[in-house]
Amino acid sequence: MKKSFFKKGERPNFYHMLKRQCEITMRSSLLLLRLAENNEEDLAEEIEACEKKADKVRRDLIDYVENSFITPLDRHDLFSLSRSIDDVTDKIKDLKDFILFFHYSPTRKNVEMIRLIDSSIYSLTDAMSEWADDRIENFWDDIVRAKKNENQVKRLYWENISDLDRCKETLKDVIVMREFSKDLNSLANKIGKAADSISDAKIKSIK
Repeated sequence: MKKSFFKKGERPNFYHMLKRQCEITMRSSLLLLRLAENNEEDLAEEIEACEKKADKVRRDLIDYVENSFITPLDRHDLFSLSRSIDDVTDKIKDLKDFILFFHYSPTRKNVEMIRLIDSSIYSLTDAMSEWADDRIENFWDDIVRAKKNENQVKRLYWENISDLDRCKETLKDVIVMREFSKDLNSLANKIGKAADSISDAKIKSIK
């Protein structure tokens, strides 16, 4: 067994660590929106830093779980929940990398998709914050809000594909636009899965 790096008798708050993961993801999402709206490439380094911070929080959580005798949820559930949040953060970083690599300027509909995604992540973070702080009055409403934009993002993705018929750009540009829109839709799906993971874990925690 690994040597525990927290003090004897110290009981880490797993929910606060998951909340911290969500907060970092929310910050990454806002930075991606600003990057898409204003093409501020200096924001890319901040997104990269957020991803590294999120990885550090996840590593700490995994170490805590592995070294804790008692955990508030099944270890597998905690790992899965943390991973689902991490998948969202990683996808945001990938989208940042895509923009820089292809020197891509997101379309108006791309930006609209990112705004919806940002709103969903905000609601996801609110839900996890409520749970972590034992304030669950709005927890389920936040989960619903986090998921409701998924279909709107998908609709905009379809509209982006439809718009390609009228696109006057080069074939390469058309492919790049399609792939970016596809990745945004994938990100929305990952947020939906993270919301499902949080709600499932919450139900399991009820005694």
